[in-house]
Amino acid sequence: MIVPLAFASLLTGLVQSLGTTWGLSRHYWVLAKLALTVVATLLLLLHMQVVDHVADTAARTSLSGGDLGGMRDQLVFDAAAAVVVLLTNTALSIYKPRGLTRYGWRMQQAQRANRADGVAVDTAAAAQA
Repeated sequence: MIVPLAFASLLTGLVQSLGTTWGLSRHYWVLAKLALTVVATLLLLLHMQVVDHVADTAARTSLSGGDLGGMRDQLVFDAAAAVVVLLTNTALSIYKPRGLTRYGWRMQQAQRANRADGVAVDTAAAAQA
């Protein structure tokens, strides 16, 4: 269930960034969240191989306390890393650190220039042009 939700998170994040004033490439924090989400999703796919192996081994044999100790440790580490990524993405969403990308800075300057000229500009249309 978590793999489809990870892809849904990635997809909804892209849709929201493209549909809001924050944009996808205007602010560094949005790019950082995108990068963290992509990396976390790819690592989740790798993590699922370990989970499948542990589940298959557990289903085939009766395991004692010491069996699969290394993989059990890896599962705990992977879960802890996922929590850190989720907390980091949440903190970025709440605090929205300042810092425009070069593209974001150019768009901001264009908006200011157009406002000074008294012309209202649709930034989404300007970005596509």
